[in-house]
Amino acid sequence: MNPSKQQIIWGAAGILFALASLKIHHEVKVEMEHRGLAASDRIGDLQVGGKAPDFSATDLQGRPVALGELRGHKAVVVDFWATWCAPCLESMPALQQVQEEFNDRQVEIVAVNLGEDPGNVRSFVERHQYTFRVVADEDRAIGSLFGVDAIPAQVVVDTDGVLAWVQVGYDSGKEGALRELLEQLAQ
Repeated sequence: MNPSKQQIIWGAAGILFALASLKIHHEVKVEMEHRGLAASDRIGDLQVGGKAPDFSATDLQGRPVALGELRGHKAVVVDFWATWCAPCLESMPALQQVQEEFNDRQVEIVAVNLGEDPGNVRSFVERHQYTFRVVADEDRAIGSLFGVDAIPAQVVVDTDGVLAWVQVGYDSGKEGALRELLEQLAQ
């Protein structure tokens, strides 16, 4: 096989892979919308207006993170993600913008990585220079508490420990609504 045929074959394979990925992404998005997951008031057995489950963990810098200790002080955006999840990676720069915008206010960002090695997660976070708090949930215990069965998934817990927002999947069109909610909660 000469190099030009091999290049053509690899190029065609790349195009087919890209098309298949787009089709799968579209079908997943349509299914999520059909099931009401794209913009929802529920995640697992939890519902907006209900109490958020408490969790305690250690972030990648070795600092304790306890949702219950933030009650009465800060609203918390809990973002469930993984480094292999393309929509998660697409959402991360927007999460960083929210961190920068609300850093000095009554809002805490906690990104919970599901099922990955903490060393790999730390390398990823450092490489992208994300400054929000990151917890490696290797055994997915925190994700299970929240009923996360698809990522990215994002919840906002108000200062009373009540779920105020649920978003499963990433939709850049929802960023404005999230910011509006955080503006209200940060007052």
